[in-house]
Amino acid sequence: MFTINFRRSYFRVGTLALAMASVTAMSNAQTLSKSAKVGAGLYEIAVDHRDGAVYVASVGQQGKPGACVYKLDPQTLAVTDSIALGEVPGFGLGINQKTRTLYTTNTRSNSVHAIDLKTGKIVATITNGAERSHTREVAVDEKANKIYVSDVGDPSTVWVIDGKTNQYAYSLDGAGKTATGLAVDSDKGLLYVTAMGDNEVLVYHTKTREKIRSFPSGSESPINIALDKKGDRLFVTDSKNSVLTVLNASSGELLQKITVGENPIGVSFDAARNRIYTANRQGKSLTVVDGSSYAVMKTIPTEGLSNTVAVHPKTGTVYVTNKQVGTRVREGQTPPTPLPNGDTVSLITP
Repeated sequence: MFTINFRRSYFRVGTLALAMASVTAMSNAQTLSKSAKVGAGLYEIAVDHRDGAVYVASVGQQGKPGACVYKLDPQTLAVTDSIALGEVPGFGLGINQKTRTLYTTNTRSNSVHAIDLKTGKIVATITNGAERSHTREVAVDEKANKIYVSDVGDPSTVWVIDGKTNQYAYSLDGAGKTATGLAVDSDKGLLYVTAMGDNEVLVYHTKTREKIRSFPSGSESPINIALDKKGDRLFVTDSKNSVLTVLNASSGELLQKITVGENPIGVSFDAARNRIYTANRQGKSLTVVDGSSYAVMKTIPTEGLSNTVAVHPKTGTVYVTNKQVGTRVREGQTPPTPLPNGDTVSLITP
């Protein structure tokens, strides 16, 4: 009898110890190391995998020149260089790590810049020849040297840019209502698109240029998407209901719905550590999700309108852009109080 009770007690203690260890591990998840004021009107962020440099799009103040892309030191967040964009501000960012080319989506001018990272010079400004367009997100297929750009509309299209010539090649049509987020699987030759207005994910075959299937996003207002190639999963931010959905990339099956911070916009997946990150604009926070259990490991306050998130694949360091509140108000209204951490970049240590 004594032996049986001892074993049961030992089992309970062991289980409790494992549970406590799990809780401790979650509580010790990433922490906000520092935030730095960078420029006005910050939008997307991208990380150079070669030297770790962080690039941030700054559109500047409305009606004033000064739009640029800042280059930041990955450890101190100090500005080490800047690329002037003049009167054509960039919003979205994407890097072709092989060709050392940075691409910006210039929403206001319906164009895309191609920038040589070695020289910091704009080598091409790309348009599709249409009278109107709305360039938003950019995804790079390094294997095929093609760049995909979502052109928001009803219906939307996706531009395809030849990375060798940095010229517009053609568009993928039928991208639904308000196509926003993009994710590319270069090994399978597949492009995933979130159709925000249709609550769907669309799948294109990049070689045949055909839309081969579509499936529900499992949420409302799916705005951005990240891909887990090895696990064949898609992570989609639901900006309306503060939810992250996990989908099977092949079948579209809804695997999980996870409540994250309020109004998640940006999403990124760290394959090496199996963690998912959402930048929560109205929640002024970053949510860290365990990719195995789908448990929320931590929600980290940023004190700014967190917009996009990028992860360095080798170091696991996370970078977040935090927007400032808008300053334009109607006549007779009181301008909102500026956020203490608006227009900053935050560094989250592993």
